[in-house]
Amino acid sequence: MKKRVAVIGGGASGLTAALIASEKCSVVLFEKQKKIGRKILITGNGRCNISNTGINARRYHGRNPGFVNNVFAKFALPETEAFFRSIGVPFIEEDDGKLYPASLQASLIPKVFEYELTARSVEIRVHRRVDKIIPLKKGFKLITAGMEEEEFDSVILSCGSCAYPQTGAARGGYELAHALGHTVYEPFPVITPINIPLKALHRLQGIKWDCGVKVYLGKRVIAESCDELLFTAYGISGPASLKVSRWVNECVLNGETPEIALDFFPQISRGELKDIITLLLEDKIKKLGFSLLGILKERVPEVILSVSGIDSEKRNGSLSDKEVETILSALKAFRFEPGKSRGFDEAVAAAGGVSVDEIDPSTMESRLVKNLYITGELLDIDGDSGGFNLQFAWSTGAIAGMSQLLE
Repeated sequence: MKKRVAVIGGGASGLTAALIASEKCSVVLFEKQKKIGRKILITGNGRCNISNTGINARRYHGRNPGFVNNVFAKFALPETEAFFRSIGVPFIEEDDGKLYPASLQASLIPKVFEYELTARSVEIRVHRRVDKIIPLKKGFKLITAGMEEEEFDSVILSCGSCAYPQTGAARGGYELAHALGHTVYEPFPVITPINIPLKALHRLQGIKWDCGVKVYLGKRVIAESCDELLFTAYGISGPASLKVSRWVNECVLNGETPEIALDFFPQISRGELKDIITLLLEDKIKKLGFSLLGILKERVPEVILSVSGIDSEKRNGSLSDKEVETILSALKAFRFEPGKSRGFDEAVAAAGGVSVDEIDPSTMESRLVKNLYITGELLDIDGDSGGFNLQFAWSTGAIAGMSQLLE
């Protein structure tokens, strides 16, 4: 008789685990939504940023980010590419090492998984929320929200995090893991836009600019990025903001006060910028705000100057050396404090989750409960934006699936 495996969660890691385990096992996939892979559909702006060529431990975070080294030693990018090729999904590479399915359609991925799972006789049960996992002398009893009961030899818990609840994300996975004795670190949203209370900045809504961004805690730089920044009605967004939001959110939620500094000209030095500004200010009759439009988009000079305490209507000829230095400082390090963190409904991922110290990375089996496996974003590991979280999901799901074939 085949080993019976329950996979709870039809996201990236659960689908991978179910497909691989189906090689030898009888697999039932439980998904509380009406369709599998809903969160996959929104990744990569609908194109599915499936992985990244720059996969390494430095791109992952949590209380023990080194955990990913052991995971990727078992199933890394080469194995992921081979796995997807085997089900008809080759990759293509775009900027910054981002990898996508060659079709550039996220909608393809759930369809391919559904086809392959069905072809391998995996039973996909949608609208089935598992509310309880009860360990038995051998195996587990699962009880659904509809009070259905069923026994399995092993369980793969792949419920995902509570980020982006519009796709059905919730806290249920944490609750199931905690009920089985696991340590769960309180999740918080990451890869989010950032609230900025400084109202003057809100006047830049809709403007995009390639900026350097640094996050300070005291005098220490705790995060930095250099990419496109989007100014919004509430603060900042865009890739440059998303890349540092994890550290901003963590500080704010811990009651600390970080400071964000924008460099509007990250590709040139302060000295080079001073030469450019000196040239712009040569016409002593021109107004300062108008002169700076030679290097900045409309509205930007007015906002930067007002926050810096300099009148944008001032004539260039009346500027003091100190004021010129103030302008330079504002353009190279425009500083402000973030406000309250934005919620999970805007978060690409969640930090926190099940302690990885309680998981064997070579199998994804719980060190506390035999034959229980925990994968993906449910764990206390979160990756940078750019395909890193999906790669962790494919890898951990694959390892959990392969572990079912060993017995």
